[in-house]
Amino acid sequence: MARLIPSDVDAAPWPGPEARTLQRLRDGLDDQYVVYHGVHWARAGETGSIYGEIDFIVQNRFGRLLAIEQKDTQIVLAEDDLLARYRGTSRPGDARRTPHDKSVTTQVNRNLNALRSECARRHPGLRLDIDHLLYLPTATLDGPLPSSVAPERVVDARRDRQLVPIIESLLAVRPQDGTAAQLADLPRIEAFLSRSFGVVPHIGVLGDTARELTSFLSGGLSTWVGRLSLEPWRLRVQGTAGSGKTQLALDILREADGRGQRACYVCFNRPLADAMKRIAPASVTVTTFHELARHTAEAAGESLPAFDQPGAFDTLARLFLSLSHRLGDLFDTLVIDEGQDFAPEWVPGLLRLAGARARVLYLEDSEQTLYRREPIRLDGWTTLTSPVNYRSPRLLVEFINWLKLTDVPVEPGSAIEGFDPCWRVYPDEASLADETGQAVKDLVADGFAPDRIAVLSFRGLDSSRLVGPNGPERLAGYTLRRPIGYDAQGNARWSDGVLMIDTLFRFKGQAADAVVLTEVDFEEMDDNRRRRLFVAITRARVGIVLVTSAAADSALRARLAEGS
Repeated sequence: MARLIPSDVDAAPWPGPEARTLQRLRDGLDDQYVVYHGVHWARAGETGSIYGEIDFIVQNRFGRLLAIEQKDTQIVLAEDDLLARYRGTSRPGDARRTPHDKSVTTQVNRNLNALRSECARRHPGLRLDIDHLLYLPTATLDGPLPSSVAPERVVDARRDRQLVPIIESLLAVRPQDGTAAQLADLPRIEAFLSRSFGVVPHIGVLGDTARELTSFLSGGLSTWVGRLSLEPWRLRVQGTAGSGKTQLALDILREADGRGQRACYVCFNRPLADAMKRIAPASVTVTTFHELARHTAEAAGESLPAFDQPGAFDTLARLFLSLSHRLGDLFDTLVIDEGQDFAPEWVPGLLRLAGARARVLYLEDSEQTLYRREPIRLDGWTTLTSPVNYRSPRLLVEFINWLKLTDVPVEPGSAIEGFDPCWRVYPDEASLADETGQAVKDLVADGFAPDRIAVLSFRGLDSSRLVGPNGPERLAGYTLRRPIGYDAQGNARWSDGVLMIDTLFRFKGQAADAVVLTEVDFEEMDDNRRRRLFVAITRARVGIVLVTSAAADSALRARLAEGS
């Protein structure tokens, strides 16, 4: 089975023909191959932005690459080219659509040249040994191909079953493979493909629309941190949502794994830890603070609190602190994520995990503080600040700034515009479920798949009328996947359903193509509510709908009027 980058396709399966191809590549190729998928990028420069995409890149064990362009639309044979025919758009009231054609060979060549150019820019002297393949699973090519198209590099519907053997033949080991120079370049090639483009996923729900629209702008936190020389290596990163903190954490953990070092990642939210476990190197210890506390207590032979009882996690935290003096020099690299959610008294115990010469990275965003923790002091640490959001669409970043949800305006770093935010008003609690369901229906009508929409409550789990156990079984006709407590080991339990519903507090650290933020009810915008809104809006990869009370609607509109 081939290794996938990103590796969380099974965690959040997304439908569509490219997903089926990815599964074929994963299952058909052996573990000597790496498959990079969803390779989308944008690079901003003084003369404008450069965009590119490659559906799949397959790498053999010596670093040879095969770029695969998949086309699932109609293919037209032109005199000297292959053209992809698209339906086009129609004017309002006019059902007719004017088709338009795009040159397939031009697109392939442009993307390969852009890939080579970007590699040369970032890694002078590193040459990519890359071939290409055109995959047309729904098209049958009749007649001679244009002279610019090599027949052995085209797989149409007739040769569909031979896709994997053809890939293996194109990447077959040659006599010149395996040289010392090629083996030395292999880590740089993998680092370039993993880090330079959008192949490292944002933690959370992935979907077709978000995957196609999302771009990762080069020159983020990983680049800056890579240029720092620290002694001791103690770095505090204060980055806004979407600034690349997850990418940075993965890079630091991968570097430690490459050196054969002991590495540990600690965060606050269990869903974030579960997602990081799927994409971090297998050698890395990934845990939440409370999970670490539980393991520490078990190793010391202490009795654990009952997790279904109130205050169990506070008791567990106190137990960890009483035992933390036994910890010391366990890891060479320690990454603490969601630092703004950690209580100050926890941090000294966590830092005991790292030795004096260890690299320690503390990631946080004060704008996402939801638990009213006291600020944490890290005296003598180097601090790096980034206000640039590379993930959220520009329209949502503008919305955040109009509402003045952050102390310092967020800088938009994404290359996409996204959808305008909108909201619905529920006149009373009795109509809350209907209005929320209608928001879901509106998003589905816009093209969002129901399993790519997250319905989030602005309230806590105990006070929510929709998320709690007494909430509705369906919204907009879809069964709900909701949290139903924890098991005896402290693992979250979920009901079966298509449409995810959760609280904003629990969903922090994740994202969805579209978000319905419901049960938004307040009369004025205080500090806590603006932070909660900021967290909610930055969970949406493409669009968001707010379902508010009449009072919250008035407060939001007044806030927008102040910012205009």
